[in-house]
Amino acid sequence: MNLRPFEVEPFLRKEIEKENIAHPQNLEEKAISLIGRPLYEAFIKGYTEKQWQKDCKLLPPSIITRLPVRKNYDENYFYDPWQGIPSGGYTKIFERLLRHPNISVHLQIDFFEIRRLIPASCMVIYSGPIDAFFEYKYGKLEWRTLTFQRDILPVEDFQGTSVMNYPERAIPYIRIHEPRHLHPERKYAQDKTLIYREYPMTDDGKNPYYPVGTHENQAILKRYLDEKGGNRKYILGGRLGDYRYYDMDQVIESALDMYEERIKDGRNNHE
Repeated sequence: MNLRPFEVEPFLRKEIEKENIAHPQNLEEKAISLIGRPLYEAFIKGYTEKQWQKDCKLLPPSIITRLPVRKNYDENYFYDPWQGIPSGGYTKIFERLLRHPNISVHLQIDFFEIRRLIPASCMVIYSGPIDAFFEYKYGKLEWRTLTFQRDILPVEDFQGTSVMNYPERAIPYIRIHEPRHLHPERKYAQDKTLIYREYPMTDDGKNPYYPVGTHENQAILKRYLDEKGGNRKYILGGRLGDYRYYDMDQVIESALDMYEERIKDGRNNHE
């Protein structure tokens, strides 16, 4: 099927009306209410169930609402007017931040081994998993993680774009990344290219990436959030501390808001 932009709206409306889902209760129903069943099954269902290892009927509709539905050839991931990769990458940003004279970096230290040694007057920002912070007293939350297979291929350009998705269930990886397309202004070798195949996995507690927002996990999370609200010594945040699927701009905005509200001027509001 090859539709021109003005033909997309009637096609989608026809497919959406076939099932007429007015109040979607899960990811599958939400996706069908946005694009109809044929496109959902072609592009969303297999990819999503590979990513989360859950039936789409068990996942919340909020996962799919992060993605824009477009009826033209605009290939941007978001509608944001300003988009890009930081010059030098995110690694360079943190290297510069950590070189500040007011910052000391101590590696290979387990927070849970020293937490009881931290003075009560010290404000602590914790960005690890919220369930681990409370020693899993209300149960373990589910997390997903990723592993990457790195390959150098003997071609100049493997896929013509920085990221290609693979929604088919028969293919074990969900995406292939080709970094050379992120910075076209740089010079690259003409006889080879670097790619990464991205495989989703269940996290074993060592490297959590994504919260799994099922109803069962949300019920556990609510108990942790209720207890977090009464703990003023610690600030819990980030994807892991909030058990939320943040995009990078949202993470940065959340950190800046946290600074303005709780850290600026040296006020320790946990007292």
